[in-house]
Amino acid sequence: MAGIEMGLDRRERFLRALARQSVDRAPVICTGGSMTATPEDVVALSGFALPEAHCDAAAMAGLALAAARITGFESVGVPLCVTVEAEAFGVKIDLGDARTEARIVQEPFASIVDVTVPSVDDLLRRSRVKVTVEAVRRLAATAGDLPIIANLIGPVSIAASVVEPTVFLRELRTRPSETAVLSAHVTDFLIAWSRQLIAAGADAIAIHEDTTTPALVGPRTFETAVFPHLQRLVAAIHEAGGRVLLHMCNALGKSAETVARLGVDAYIPDASLTAAELRESLPDVALVGNISTFLLHQGQPGPIAKLAARLSGPGGFDALSPTCGMSSITPLQNIRAMTGATTQSPEQEVANV
Repeated sequence: MAGIEMGLDRRERFLRALARQSVDRAPVICTGGSMTATPEDVVALSGFALPEAHCDAAAMAGLALAAARITGFESVGVPLCVTVEAEAFGVKIDLGDARTEARIVQEPFASIVDVTVPSVDDLLRRSRVKVTVEAVRRLAATAGDLPIIANLIGPVSIAASVVEPTVFLRELRTRPSETAVLSAHVTDFLIAWSRQLIAAGADAIAIHEDTTTPALVGPRTFETAVFPHLQRLVAAIHEAGGRVLLHMCNALGKSAETVARLGVDAYIPDASLTAAELRESLPDVALVGNISTFLLHQGQPGPIAKLAARLSGPGGFDALSPTCGMSSITPLQNIRAMTGATTQSPEQEVANV
């Protein structure tokens, strides 16, 4: 096809797709983080173990790289869970295992008025924060042409994990000044950490704003209490030379124009949203998606492959990806059906499904 770049390596294809430039085909990626690329079947074949890989840089990088090899995903992403930042802020964590995802057990503060937090320098010295930077550094030396994605939880979602979440969401409205101070401090930390991750070799930062989405907090609160911190973080990542992917669940509604002003390179939407409707509200943003978590978990390879081929075809998504988080018991054959739909020839694709 005229104007299409042929023979791209995986990093070039990924970066061109984020820039909405011509590519030979859509890359198929999984950011990691909340969209884990390491379900139980993958861990079993990888030669690594969880929860150990959450805390060891060599194992974290090794499992991320093995996951790409096993699944066919054309990216590597660390950390392998969503609890690094919360743990650094003193939240009690259960690291789980290969079948059970790492999770928050207990928030340390009952209200924003009780919060005391470590300095940014102290947070950067916390163990798994440093482990993730070292894992990126190792991947930069071992991942070849695979793009490296570092994952962050959004600043206000992190703040909501320090305080009991339902209380924090209420206090976004009733104590806006106090919640803004905590969110700003979290943003300062994420900016400093992002700079370290990019310097270590990350090509892109995926921000997962999972708790304080427009659908959950409302468009007005999103505009006043979430947008300013996200905007500052996105600008700092770009200044450091990284690309930014943003994931939020549910529809954007009246907040679509606000999200467009963030200036992110790519948006990873909820599975219920189509590329066509998102193009209208985010015309200058690459769209990444959009294979349903539930379909990957409970569906069959044939229909998954057909959907993946359609979503990554003309008028579809700029890059193919699972949406939200893959279940830890997602069958490997379903993941391979998705990745094979774009990366293999039709004959290979039929043989695999």
